Amino acid sequence: MKFHALLAPAFRFALTGAALLGVSAQAQTAAVQTPLVKVTDAKLPFDVSLPRGWVGLNLKDGLGGITIASQPQPPAALMRLLYIPKNGKKVDLKSEFSSFEKAVEGSGSALTFKGEKPANYGGVSGLMRQYVITSKEGTLVMRVWFGNGAKNFYSFQLTVPSQAFERVNKTFEQVLATIKF
Repeated sequence: MKFHALLAPAFRFALTGAALLGVSAQAQTAAVQTPLVKVTDAKLPFDVSLPRGWVGLNLKDGLGGITIASQPQPPAALMRLLYIPKNGKKVDLKSEFSSFEKAVEGSGSALTFKGEKPANYGGVSGLMRQYVITSKEGTLVMRVWFGNGAKNFYSFQLTVPSQAFERVNKTFEQVLATIKF
């Protein structure tokens, strides 16, 4: 089952905003420990705590989950916590990543793989990959965790300008540590 096609609208959004994400995302994330606010929604298959002050976005892509940005308008860092029901189908995470990478490269962007590690969040096992994405709009760092839950395929993503990555990534790690399925 190829879930990557469902994630393409979010990726296009991230690339389009790359030039606008700019340096101010770096300034927005100066705090090492970002205050988090617990979010519980019966429609979600997980509970999570999100950064205070970030805003929800509706990308109108039909995906279930949460999409937030560090501010309402670009420049902004983007975080997505998505799920897609597996409907009894098997998911191979390496295959999903391969398809995802091909889709990114097919968009005309250069994708540089920076590393992979097994990662478990809320008791769900998965793989975390990091990429550098270069397009005519700019350079982004993207971390993507694909998780293989009992009922759902999960894609938790951070997309941020390279100069702001270190600080925003700390916030992303804080958020991931709060996931409960």
